[in-house]
Order: sequence, then structure tokens, then C-alpha cells
Amino acid sequence: MKTSPPTTSRDFRYSSMGTEWKVSFFETFDESLFASARDDIMHMSEEFDRTYSRFIKSSLVWNIAANAGTYAVPEDFIRMLRWYVALYEVCGRKLNPLIGFTISDMGYDADYSLVPREVIRDTPDLSTAVRIIDDSHIETMVPVLFDFGALGKGFFVDRIASYLRERSVSHFLVDGSGDIYYVGQGAISAGLEDPRDASKVIGVVAMREGAMCASGVNRRKWNTYHHVIDPQTKESTQGILATWVLAPNATMADALASCLFFVAPDALATAYSFEYCVMNDEGLIKKSEGFRFEE
Repeated sequence: MKTSPPTTSRDFRYSSMGTEWKVSFFETFDESLFASARDDIMHMSEEFDRTYSRFIKSSLVWNIAANAGTYAVPEDFIRMLRWYVALYEVCGRKLNPLIGFTISDMGYDADYSLVPREVIRDTPDLSTAVRIIDDSHIETMVPVLFDFGALGKGFFVDRIASYLRERSVSHFLVDGSGDIYYVGQGAISAGLEDPRDASKVIGVVAMREGAMCASGVNRRKWNTYHHVIDPQTKESTQGILATWVLAPNATMADALASCLFFVAPDALATAYSFEYCVMNDEGLIKKSEGFRFEE
């Protein structure tokens, strides 16, 4: 996603979660507020990564992976897990946060070996392998390695947006390298990156408020795989090159952008209000009526 926002008052950039982040402010406020917001958000990002990344062996998800049992977890863990539970059946049991061991065995592991193992472990059934006890505890029936990648970045975009709203910042853009949330006056232009050529866009969306998230198979490829894995076949999905979703919040947009690799938009439209655009491997576009862009 490439964005062209209104004239910026201040912004800052940083690296976290294996990607680049940018937070832009379109209003004038005290320098101390900007500095504290920058420091707080960067600290929040570091803590989120240390907790949920399966690329960090000391993270909470790796601690949980060691043994089956009951674990105390942060509220954010439960919030993300509830999203997966809600979408699990709708997506034909293909959007599964327990895919961590499977995708690691395929080579997309904590060491970035990109070398598949001879035996690739199955992904446990979410409905039977994990139980949410309350807002701060889960029980795992078997050892599982959580991977929140299908919606985690969008979830953290919303975390930043909530932080800024709580501090009365009313005109801002959070850009997590393709997952964005915008609120304020006027529109921003968001380019839809062409998955066949990252130097080009297939069109430009004028966004006024809300979130847009994108997912494509062109960024993370290795061996015969890309990062969107069907846990039932233990193969990368075929047929779809990229998805884009407009939604009220980035968690929903990110999650549904992932779901669209597995199921048709109509399967999601009965439960969620969103707009979408999908490109298949022939370069053909399918989009909802409300997803308008200029080519």
C-alpha cells in the first residue's frame, strides 16, 4: 500500500515486527505530546513483538508451545484469539492461529532457514485444541505454537489508533506497511500495489476514515511456498495473488484480507460489513460495489 496523505504536521518512522511503520499527525500540538507518543508507541511495538512473535524464541507464544496446560495470557491475546474463533468455521477451518509448527516446519521458521523439514507437522483443530477460560487464561490440550500473523499487524494498528484517540489526537494516519488506519479531515490517496510488479499500482483509493489492509503472495516466498498456507493441505494457496479490504477497523480488514485467500467474499458478507478487491493469478479483478478506485 502506498499512501499520499494531506500535508503532514509531524510524523515518525520505525522498524518493528519485521516491517516498517509510520505514524503521521495532521494537527499542531505540544512537542512534548509528540515525543511521548513516539516513545510510547515504539515501546508498545517492541513489547507486542516480544510477546507474540514466533520469530523470537523467548516470546510468550514459544513459552506456551513447550507443553499443553493452562496459561495466563494478556487481554490482547484473548482478543486476537476470539477473532480467530469467530472466523474459524466461516473460513472453512482454514484461518487457524495454531499453524505455527506447520509453517515453521515448511521453512518459515524462527531462524528463517527457508528449508522445509522432511516431516511437516499437522495444524491442530482450533475448536478442540484450545479453550478460552476467561479474559486472561487459556487451556491448550496439546502443545501448540500460535501464529497471529493473519490479523496481528492490523490488531496493533488499532492499538496505536486507540492510544492516539485516548490522547485527543483527532487527525492521524497509522501505516503498518500495507495495513493502515486513517481519521481526520479530507481524504488520503492509497495506492493498491500490483503484486506482479511492486513498483506499480493497479489503482488509487480515496480514503476518508477507517482502515484498509492488503495481503499479497509476492512478498514472502521460499522453496515452493508463499506465506499464505492452507493448514488442511499443508500447501500455499493458489489462484489469488492479492486482496484488499476496507473496514471500520484494521483488525477486521487484516483478518478478512487473509480470509479472502480461502473463501469467497459472499461467505464473509453475511457476518461482516466491509468492501473488498481481489486479484487472481490471471490479473483479473473482482471487487465489491463500494470499493472504488481510479486506475
